[in-house]
Amino acid sequence: MSILKCEMCGGTVVLEENGTVAVCEYCGTRKAISQPEKTVFTSDTTHKTHNEQQNNAQADAFRIENEKRKAEEANARAQQARLEAETQRLERERLAEKKGFERKERSKKLKKRILTVLLAIVAISALGFLTVTVIIPSVKYNSAVKAVEEQNYEEAYITFKSLYKFKDSQAKADAIIKEHPEVAQIGDIIYLGTYEQDNNFSNGKEEIEWKVLDKDANGKMLVVSKYAIDCGNYHSSPKQITWEDSDIRKWLNNDFIATAFSSKEKSYLQTSTIDNSGNPDYKINGGNNTKDRVFLLSIDEAKRYLPKTVDRICIATKYAQTKGSELDSITRACRWWLRSPGSTLYSASSVKIDGFILQLGTPVSIDKSFIRPAMWIEIK
Repeated sequence: MSILKCEMCGGTVVLEENGTVAVCEYCGTRKAISQPEKTVFTSDTTHKTHNEQQNNAQADAFRIENEKRKAEEANARAQQARLEAETQRLERERLAEKKGFERKERSKKLKKRILTVLLAIVAISALGFLTVTVIIPSVKYNSAVKAVEEQNYEEAYITFKSLYKFKDSQAKADAIIKEHPEVAQIGDIIYLGTYEQDNNFSNGKEEIEWKVLDKDANGKMLVVSKYAIDCGNYHSSPKQITWEDSDIRKWLNNDFIATAFSSKEKSYLQTSTIDNSGNPDYKINGGNNTKDRVFLLSIDEAKRYLPKTVDRICIATKYAQTKGSELDSITRACRWWLRSPGSTLYSASSVKIDGFILQLGTPVSIDKSFIRPAMWIEIK
């Protein structure tokens, strides 16, 4: 027997086993019952069991659906995370590529700027080099040529000399100073007079080269021979002697002048007052001052005009070497006389082979030394 609920009044309906018709005992409603409906309209217990099963099924379905939803959400989040990660990676790559491109562009721009600066520097340097080596020298060269045409030889000589190796400037300067020695400056070499020097008498005498040591405001020049042109004793006999009475002074102001200079050249030689103050180290009096046209340098003059030892080193001519005296075997540098006395009046000072001044002196008549004439000249 099954107990059912009436659909009309909700009352209890009793259904006999294997019954096919249910009659409500309260309202009398009759209803034919099929087998499936028996299952639906069951007793309260059966009905409750059915609801529970239905609820459980719904719960399971909800749980499954919930789990599925969560799984889908988790999957969606994972996909979103992967998408975001990929997006970030692509963005990083884009930024890196952009930075790399920007670096390349900056590098290109920097290289371009550097190249531009370098080209500018090269251009400026080239222009400067061209200006210094060609343009300015050309202007100076042309002005010197014009000065020669206008017979302004000193200006032309100084300009040509300053240009040195530009075109034929050196040759033009040499030609001017040889023709017009009056334009010479301190340190220059001029040519005046002749004297045997190469020891070959068959080819005549050679021009004497003079080094300009000083030049005053009036154009007078103090010169000394570039080479030692002769060799001899300071005096012929061993005695106390000063420059005033020495044989070498007489020879220079007589025989040497007569041999070396023409009448015109002799007119250039100035008679000068020569200071014979003596030997400063040994306090030996040098005697009276003299008036000479040609003389030897003093200790003081050698130090003043030839301040370095290398400046005082002198080479003897081949002719002078034949006269016999101390020479350097390799350089042919020689010892040459000064007019100042040595440590006594039996000796005279000299400049040694190495350029040092021997103030102790060399015996005036025993040892020969080489001769470097000096003189004040005025070429008009």
